[in-house]
Amino acid sequence: MSDKPQKPNKKQNDFDLNLPQTEFPMRANLPTREPQWLERWLKDDIYGQVRKARKGAEKFILHCGPPYANGGLHLGHVMSYVLKDFVVRSQSMMGKDAPFVPGWDCHGLPIEWKVEQDLRKQKKSKDDLSVKELRDLCRAEAEKWVAVQVEDWKRMGSLGDWDGRYETKNPQNEAGIIRSLGQIAAKGLLYRGQKSVMWSPAEQTALAEAEIEYDDNHVSTAIYVAYPVQGTANEYVVIWTTTPWTMPGSRGVAYGEGIEYAQIEQGGKRYWVAKSLVSNVAEKWGWENVNTVAEQAGTAFEGTKLQHPLYGHELPMFAGHHVSDEDGTGFVHTNPAHGPDDFMLGQKFGLSLACPVQGNGTYDDSLPTLPKTGENLHNVHIYKAEPAILAELEQGANLLHQYKHKHSYPISWRSKKPLIHRAVPQWFIAFDNDQNLRSNCVAEIDNVAWYPESGHKRIRTMMENRPDWCISRQRAWGVPITVFYGPNGEPILDADVFEHVAQQVEQHGIDAWETLSTEELLPAEWLEAKGYTADQLTKETDILDVWFDSGSTHHHVMQQHADLKNDDGSWQQADMYSEGTDQYRGWFQSSLSTSVAMNGKSPYKSVLAHGYVVDGTGRKFSKSLGNGIAPSELLQKYGMDIIRLWVASANVSQDVRVSDEIMKGVSDSYRRFRNTFKYLLGNLSDFDAERDAVVVEDMPPLERYVLSELHTVLTTVRECYNGYRFQQAYQTLYHFCNETLSSLYFDVRKDSLYCDARVDNGNAQGMYQRRRSCQTVLHILLESLTTALNPVLPFTTDEVWRSYFGDDANVHAAVMTEPESSWQLETTTAWQQVMAVRDEVLQQLEQARTAGTIKANLDAQVTLGLTADEQSQLDFADWAELLVASEVSVETWDGSGERPVRVTKHTGEKCQRSWKYSHELTAEGITQRDAAAMAANQNIEAAA
Repeated sequence: MSDKPQKPNKKQNDFDLNLPQTEFPMRANLPTREPQWLERWLKDDIYGQVRKARKGAEKFILHCGPPYANGGLHLGHVMSYVLKDFVVRSQSMMGKDAPFVPGWDCHGLPIEWKVEQDLRKQKKSKDDLSVKELRDLCRAEAEKWVAVQVEDWKRMGSLGDWDGRYETKNPQNEAGIIRSLGQIAAKGLLYRGQKSVMWSPAEQTALAEAEIEYDDNHVSTAIYVAYPVQGTANEYVVIWTTTPWTMPGSRGVAYGEGIEYAQIEQGGKRYWVAKSLVSNVAEKWGWENVNTVAEQAGTAFEGTKLQHPLYGHELPMFAGHHVSDEDGTGFVHTNPAHGPDDFMLGQKFGLSLACPVQGNGTYDDSLPTLPKTGENLHNVHIYKAEPAILAELEQGANLLHQYKHKHSYPISWRSKKPLIHRAVPQWFIAFDNDQNLRSNCVAEIDNVAWYPESGHKRIRTMMENRPDWCISRQRAWGVPITVFYGPNGEPILDADVFEHVAQQVEQHGIDAWETLSTEELLPAEWLEAKGYTADQLTKETDILDVWFDSGSTHHHVMQQHADLKNDDGSWQQADMYSEGTDQYRGWFQSSLSTSVAMNGKSPYKSVLAHGYVVDGTGRKFSKSLGNGIAPSELLQKYGMDIIRLWVASANVSQDVRVSDEIMKGVSDSYRRFRNTFKYLLGNLSDFDAERDAVVVEDMPPLERYVLSELHTVLTTVRECYNGYRFQQAYQTLYHFCNETLSSLYFDVRKDSLYCDARVDNGNAQGMYQRRRSCQTVLHILLESLTTALNPVLPFTTDEVWRSYFGDDANVHAAVMTEPESSWQLETTTAWQQVMAVRDEVLQQLEQARTAGTIKANLDAQVTLGLTADEQSQLDFADWAELLVASEVSVETWDGSGERPVRVTKHTGEKCQRSWKYSHELTAEGITQRDAAAMAANQNIEAAA
């Protein structure tokens, strides 16, 4: 506060001051004390107490997206989980029943990949193990990290049903995933087909878009290859590619129908390239004085036949929708097995779709020996085969140029190894068949509230352009695609079979698909009814994409967990899903797709997306930069409440910066809140709300004004919490504590709280009433601020609440203070004028202190000029009180020029009790007010 106490001549106790009394420490010591409080929360089942207190209230469900169980939590997790807790706590504090069920994603490639790496260290391979043994190792790996992450998550102050958490590796969840697949199959949306999919040779599985990253510094060997035109001598069509390993499987060359082509001559040979690219390719090839000998439109190539540059057999030319003359040569060699556009052309023109590359990235035995060099590529890895392919092209004079080309290239998010396209049979969910899944999803996107709003367009565009969802993976650790194939090889998509298998998995886990017999996995008498025998059926060996596991949790979690499902067991939408912005193409999208497929509706009513955590300069955390910050580092230094306040203070819709400097600033903000609570607690030590509270109508104007401001603040905070604008809620509360309370109300009312009579003997009624009015407001402020800040600062508000209401009090089960209509002033215009005048005078007082005229505001005697209208309209203002000055006299001002304000050193004597100056002190050196207060206090205490 602005007027710092000066040392009185006598001991303060001699003047019977009402000094603050509280054991609430100014030093929070959060890193040490928070774990102790958390232990009590868990021991006392605070979460259960909250649920019990909200029983029967309107439900609010934030369905928790499952974090992946393969490592410790990082700051991105911290921000995500804290944000979820903000949502759940704020809705609970506003009176709703907001259960929170955490969960974990436990299947998938990253865990299996880690187990394989561990096996390699032991000089073993997954091939040395049975599928069950491999799964057991993966299960143990997942369980290890779930246990670690549970404790880390609890430490963040989140309340939740930790014992009732879900894990996708639990048999009931695995069975639910299979039931979800069965429902989608029953809707006619599941099919098996051959398409060109992203494939990881390192991990030997197909990958979904959400599992792909891009290496912007990938280096490929780029080549220009001349395809001889059949039936003519020395005439060639030239292609450019960055994947020489695809050349053996070349099935033709595509041209652009709208592209103009030129034939250039060099060394007696003629080469066709796009006319606009002639100078570019000539420069690349180092050719000078290039002559254009012919030109023709792309359509003229229709029906042209070429010779394979390696094997010499005939290849067709055809129009390609994807061909451009922006780079390369304006021609594209087509390998249907290794590209989605190529695959489409292969289907259109009846080309062979056979894939000559095996799952591990080696060629199969379908490729002939290279004729000129005699190299056999069978079982050679595609990248290791490139030198042999280039040598063959060079011997045939078909390699015009090669060079190293740096470009962006897809890699696996787990192994970081390059990916390829492979056209192989896979399982897909259809988006464009007669079930219209795509258009239904787009329609549902329009019915969801997106925070921020830009998320709507982002996911809508993704859904409008996404391909069919490849849901099969060629791995072991995951939920099997529980499909049998009949005698003719056709898949059996029978709803009864899916349900029966789900029942077996519910009992035995996913290993049942391998360990139980065909007869045991099929419903009783099913084989007989179909006319099959068990040995006529074969099982699918692929597993489901892990995004299907998490994307179907709306079914196998929300519809199964007692706290999440409807009372009648029916499916319901979650009020919110919340994750990082990367989940627009991940969990948000997979959940939407499966839910619309199964239920015809989105699984969520709203989505809250947040950015990434970056360093103080905006760079992503990386090992190479060494700029990473571990959550434990911040916890040990600042404590969780300050970390939570960092999240609240940030615009989470964008990337959020963190650094030591930023955290120090957040710590300063935390101290403002803690100072506020300490002031409130200290000055309420002798207040009993039931006994001492003053009704609003009997309060002084200043108290009425503060309550009116509080009404606005609480209304705004509620709106912010309901709109998930946590940064604005924080800013509103901080500004109120810093400006309205600390700089105004607390500063002004310190004199009343310390010096007014704490009892009423009949002679001290006015000052007693003023002090009790102030304490009534402080009591309201304490309840209001503690409940409003609980979603952000649960540890600190818990400490405050117990300091005031006792050790058994539970702020988490309380409800946010509802602003009362009686607090509102009809207009605050007059108070706005008062505050404006006050600011002007405070500037003059500051100048007087700087000049040495006064040392503190209480030293001052102020003459203030007010117009006649101001004097009439602002007659409720006690200017000496508001300015914390000993005396203020008002003179009439005509309103011209600057407002007259004179600050002089008071000529009276200083009261030894209140430090105010007066010309009329008692013999004890105190004012008449202070003498009356002391007498009232002493008389009552003597009588007691």
